[in-house]
Amino acid sequence: MKRISNIYELNSRIWLWELSNKYKSRISLANLPDEEIFKFKQLGFDCLWLMGIWLRSKESRKAILKDAKLMHEFKIILPDLNPEDVSSSPYAVAGYEVDSSLGNNQNLSEFRKRLNKCGMRLLLDFVPNHTALDHPWLKENPDYFIRGSEDDLKNYPDLFFRHPDTGLIFAYGKDPNFPSWQDVAQLNYFNPQTRKAMGQVLLDIAPLCDGLRCDMAMLILNRVQKEIWKERIFGGNKFKEPQAEFWEEAIAALKKIYPEFLFIAEVYWGLETELLELGFDYGYDKSFYDYLRESNIEELKEYIAEEEETGGRKLKFIENHDEARAAGVFGPEKLKSAAFLLAISGGAHLYHQGQLEGLKVRVPLYLIRGLGEQIDEHIYSFYKKLLPLFKDIPLSAIQRETVALFPAWKENETYKNFIAIFGRIQGGHYLAVANYSDAQAQCYAYLDVSAIPGEDLIFKDITGQSEYKRNKEEIILRGLYLDMPEYSFHLFKILEK
Repeated sequence: MKRISNIYELNSRIWLWELSNKYKSRISLANLPDEEIFKFKQLGFDCLWLMGIWLRSKESRKAILKDAKLMHEFKIILPDLNPEDVSSSPYAVAGYEVDSSLGNNQNLSEFRKRLNKCGMRLLLDFVPNHTALDHPWLKENPDYFIRGSEDDLKNYPDLFFRHPDTGLIFAYGKDPNFPSWQDVAQLNYFNPQTRKAMGQVLLDIAPLCDGLRCDMAMLILNRVQKEIWKERIFGGNKFKEPQAEFWEEAIAALKKIYPEFLFIAEVYWGLETELLELGFDYGYDKSFYDYLRESNIEELKEYIAEEEETGGRKLKFIENHDEARAAGVFGPEKLKSAAFLLAISGGAHLYHQGQLEGLKVRVPLYLIRGLGEQIDEHIYSFYKKLLPLFKDIPLSAIQRETVALFPAWKENETYKNFIAIFGRIQGGHYLAVANYSDAQAQCYAYLDVSAIPGEDLIFKDITGQSEYKRNKEEIILRGLYLDMPEYSFHLFKILEK
């Protein structure tokens, strides 16, 4: 598998709306200016995730427009909201073809070629758990879905619905920890024909992209479907529990044709490892985000140490379309430190549209018009300096190890606030260190620098302009002394003098 480093998530509708305003002309996939693509490469991104590209649902949109609570939330964000600003969810897919508001499949293929030409890959969505309410399968192949009875509809009106044309009763999409999603219909993966059809969808869309981000991938695991839907999953004894997982079979089949194709799992509940074992290349790393957000430094250090032993196949983030804006969650200084730790961590890194600009308002996925929110120039300038630093450092190839830290003096507990990673790669040694706290901190960091030639070493700060000369023998015997302000960080390249 060819590794990726940095993914940038773009809300397709909002992005093209913003560009249309910028150029004062309608911009679609067909006429995107080259500079709007190349700027992502300049920032160090090697993959663009074009979120929400597929055909939107008219029926699912109607369900959203009838939801008074959602519409009230939309009006808080867009006070001048009108119905034309509201679409269905990009995850209520009516068909795996490019929505006409964005272009067409040919435009998408050309867009992908342009990305590939400048060294980037294209990532799209695959939504395995459900379809839009007006997907043709509901009429043509009703047994692809979880079916319900008249009693189900009567007793659980929030979980089941009647199809307006056929009168058949279906289940809404469901995550066991939340209310049902009443704009989508739940697929049944105990039906072999459902599996076959969704496997074919994967094969049909694979030529359009370089990889897929698979929405809520754990929801279609056999045991999860069985836990949520119980006896209904068997379709009135029509179906048996499958012997294999859908993902294991579908990913293997596709990779026989496209061996370098990427599969990324949106996954929670600590099931990342299981999905990686089923064939996914990367899985969401929600734990990393939670530790950073909550400043849980000790657990974060343990987590980083354990991950370095298992390999970097997690997708880390401090913001995505499901989480609150990082600029609002972390605050300006903590945000910089969290962004640094994200940038130097193992695995792949996900950045969200508006994150680099320090935007604070999360636009719901149902809205297709942005806010025109003011850019935070301080945060934007920070990211423009940080991200390009790593373009010439092959982070995925670095052998990382966490650094043992000790008090700078007796009863000084601030050493616990440091996170330090020592990295080796052919041609260089690196030390990444951050004081992830709101106070000055000191420590000694033990580094095995014995393999670096010379009596004195130069610590060249790649994130700044500073250089420090230190005696190698002293570092080996006592450690490297660090005294750093709140939420500060350094990435040192260690050189012989």
